[in-house]
Amino acid sequence: MRQAPALLALFLAGASVASAEPQLAAFVTDQNKDVYIALFEGKAVELAGCASPGQAKRLLHLPDTATVSQTTLAKVQAENGFGAQPRLPCLGTAFDIDWPATTAIWADVEASGNYYLPSPSGSGYFAVPTACAEIKAALAIRERLQLPGVLQGFVTPPSVGTPFVLDCGRGDLVGPLDLAVPSVARWSLHRFETFLSADSIGDTVYVVRYTPPGEGAQPSYLPIVRLDGRATRDIIVDAAAAEAVEKKLRAFFGIAEAEAVTLLGADAVSALRSAPFVDLCLSNCDGYQREHAAFVQPGIDLGLSPLPAGPSISSLDPLGNARLDWTFAEGRSLSFTGCPLLTSALGLSAPGIGDWMGETDRALTAAPPPATGFDCRGSASDTCVRRINDGGTLTLTQFSAEGDCAGRVNLRLELPAAVQVPQTLVLKGLQFQTVHMAPAPGVARTRLVGNANRVPAGTSSCILSATGVIIVADGLPRLELERIDLARAADQTTDEVVAVIAQNGTVALDNVTIGTVADGLSPVARGVSLCLADLYARGLRVEADMLAIQGVRARLLISAQAPARSTIVRARFGAVLTSESLMRVDFTDVAAANPLVLRGAIVAGRSDSFAATATGLAIGSAIQLERGSSANFTTSTVSGFRCAVSFADSGSSASFLLPGNDIARDNTSRACGPGRFSLVE
Repeated sequence: MRQAPALLALFLAGASVASAEPQLAAFVTDQNKDVYIALFEGKAVELAGCASPGQAKRLLHLPDTATVSQTTLAKVQAENGFGAQPRLPCLGTAFDIDWPATTAIWADVEASGNYYLPSPSGSGYFAVPTACAEIKAALAIRERLQLPGVLQGFVTPPSVGTPFVLDCGRGDLVGPLDLAVPSVARWSLHRFETFLSADSIGDTVYVVRYTPPGEGAQPSYLPIVRLDGRATRDIIVDAAAAEAVEKKLRAFFGIAEAEAVTLLGADAVSALRSAPFVDLCLSNCDGYQREHAAFVQPGIDLGLSPLPAGPSISSLDPLGNARLDWTFAEGRSLSFTGCPLLTSALGLSAPGIGDWMGETDRALTAAPPPATGFDCRGSASDTCVRRINDGGTLTLTQFSAEGDCAGRVNLRLELPAAVQVPQTLVLKGLQFQTVHMAPAPGVARTRLVGNANRVPAGTSSCILSATGVIIVADGLPRLELERIDLARAADQTTDEVVAVIAQNGTVALDNVTIGTVADGLSPVARGVSLCLADLYARGLRVEADMLAIQGVRARLLISAQAPARSTIVRARFGAVLTSESLMRVDFTDVAAANPLVLRGAIVAGRSDSFAATATGLAIGSAIQLERGSSANFTTSTVSGFRCAVSFADSGSSASFLLPGNDIARDNTSRACGPGRFSLVE
């Protein structure tokens, strides 16, 4: 660590009130290791396992601009009692290093807003404010409370005295993470000085800014010219009204209350002059007439012009999220993903999607241009976030809508690099609209290892007999897995195991692998089984012994982002689709004995490949069609089969447009059976 030119004695001297945010300091050990400490009222608490200032700031919910003072071990021992207090574990450190898992906890969340833990020394108490999400997660407060005998009540402990408050900052964590993982999207509230008319001498309006995830992503802006029938320039000059409105806007967009409303600079002028200046209605909106406006010629006009009611259309993105596209002026449009409350506040609506297959093609080829999209999914105002620490397990208790998740419509589970699922997760009757499982901040990927229990026949239309399953989603509107490797725990049984069964809902898999035979894990027999359900997968890899993907009256969109591809390997059957199922599959490689079996299904694909698993002997068929099925592929390849395509009836058809290989040469026959086959090149 680079040494600071001077020590900040302020951190190591004067006391502060219990509610003051902690200060950060650090010293270097004889082994040249950095040790980070938090100073609470001059008392030092080690942040065990923190490897960088960024991790320490994240644990304490301090902004990236927070400073770290340099000190020495001898000084913090002598002046700040270093070593006398229990440690706070940082990312990757066990939660119970000083407080055993069964330590008693008092949850006085309504009165004082604190959780209380007895001191490990047996004298006094420590308090953890409910607002300190990172500290609560580090100490696994939520998981501890699930254990018998831990919760002592919803009051302060007897003779609590003056507790040691393990407080945190209330700033927004906008600094970069220390590991190379995708950054998170964020919303922020600002003011902007502009001229709304040719006669104006200067107007200030509110602007909501959305910054998508990813390095160097371009933000999108939504200037608000009117709110609930009142011009925002008039609201801003009234301090009391402005304070109330800013609180209302923060709550609506899920923006932290502690985040300052800053003034946008010249770098935003061009984008804002091209954006619509909107009229939002957040309350008492029956019959409300919105008056959106825009600069018709952004670089020339001296004032706003009223916007006519421009067209809005419903669409999907590659992961099946509902999107509304609003064309507010010629050549200018905005896209709203998962934003029903916002589009309603804007007075926008559109008919639902009719041609699902046509829309999936548009979803893969017509992404919104940069700086014109807003994504409202997982906003702080409607989402409950729970984190599982290292060594924890994933059980049904984490999916409860009680406690901290009461009233929230979405659940996000943040996972460590490895987590065990001790028994089948049957996600049925949940009160959430969306359950999203993803690695915690700072974790690149999560390996989720499941122990499958038998679920009875009838649990799903896809199950005809008792079957082992890792995850069952029944009636859950949307289950999302992101950057997860889903595997089956090693065992001695030979029972058939399905990784994921979904019924009457949607499953979205973003950069997910299912099934593996590596590291002593047991293989799965089937990857994903869909019954009256949708699957949206991007960057998917499935390894299964018998059947990778099964669909009964299902809709499937499988794609990838070039140069990466989705892959289905090692299975006897790649995908079996029945009962009017629909599938679009792009940039996907299927290596199986029977890659695609269609029984009354429709499939379209682009840049796919179908290859046999056996080498040297052409057997079987790449695509098997019956019951009036159809398959249409563009720039795709088929090789290594006796029949590239086989038909069981004359009502089925298949076509290849501009194939990527010589299908006649690389297979024994191009087509077998009475159906219609077309090859155009």
